[in-house]
Amino acid sequence: MSTTSIQRIHRQKLQGLCERIFKAAGIPNDDATTIANALIYTDMRGIHSHGVIRAARYIDCIRAGGIHPDATPQILRESPATVMLSAAGGLGIPAATKANQMLIEKARKCGIAVATVNHSDHYGAAGLYALACADAGLVGFSMSNTCPLVAPFGGRQATIGNNPFSYAAPGAKYRAILFDICMSVVASGKMIIAAANGEKIPKGWLLDANGNPTDDPQHIYHGGIMLPFAAHKGYGFAMMVELLSGVLADAGITEDVHSWNTVPGTDSNTGHCFMAISPEFFGGLDAFKKRTDLLIDRMKATPPADGFDQVHYPGEIEYDKEADAEANGVPLPEASLAELRRAAKITSIDTEELTPND
Repeated sequence: MSTTSIQRIHRQKLQGLCERIFKAAGIPNDDATTIANALIYTDMRGIHSHGVIRAARYIDCIRAGGIHPDATPQILRESPATVMLSAAGGLGIPAATKANQMLIEKARKCGIAVATVNHSDHYGAAGLYALACADAGLVGFSMSNTCPLVAPFGGRQATIGNNPFSYAAPGAKYRAILFDICMSVVASGKMIIAAANGEKIPKGWLLDANGNPTDDPQHIYHGGIMLPFAAHKGYGFAMMVELLSGVLADAGITEDVHSWNTVPGTDSNTGHCFMAISPEFFGGLDAFKKRTDLLIDRMKATPPADGFDQVHYPGEIEYDKEADAEANGVPLPEASLAELRRAAKITSIDTEELTPND
């Protein structure tokens, strides 16, 4: 795939613009800040498929009546180590953030905790929530189901979601191990970016609506079917996420999930599940961090294969990108800028901030 042009925007400028856009769309101030932080941080880490490119899509759903911008998450059930929330048909990121914050407090007290959310929608990058746990000294897990986008192993019809999954664990000299994947070969957002840039995609990423392999990412808009990574292994992981985010959370299951909902009077009923473990209950946090460092050191000491200059631990490349973005501006590809401009146009917000850094 070809290299596309990148424009860097100062983080504070981008934050201010996104917050104004979301507030103009009817999102409460605190939630607007939370969503802007989540999307921008994801772009800083180089995961553009889940960054500000999603802003306009959220607003499309709000304007259509499929997402309630001012919904307040509701606690449905709670115990010392568990909580079940409903996003009440609102935005996924604020509801997931609240659930994860409750999860962290419970895990610190009980040693292990589980939180679920139902009646939600797209919650951004799964790694945001797992990393928040790691930064709090916990081992964190985050996952969500989606509408059917992926064919199960051996099938030619999309019948299960591209269910994202992430885990993170804190280190001492290393910030954390952070692993964040979806269940298809690549995220749909990468195909959206390729389509916007007029690029082809590798065969093996996508089937057309008739179940035939294709290298044209435009099929993602016309019934295209994504394939699971590693064949039956990716399929099995997708089922695990569906069990915890859909079945356990009492959310929609497979075809009952309507991601990016635009139908008034209904909601997406996307489900999320979060889990956290406190190392303090298993030998202490300091000891755990040192042993995590040892694990990372051993991986990084592995001689690199041909074509590689070193072995990275999960999350390392993204941490480097984050530091670069903090110092030099958030890098945004043209597809992300175009969608952010569209979001601003919808909400009648000027885009003076979208100028290159000096």
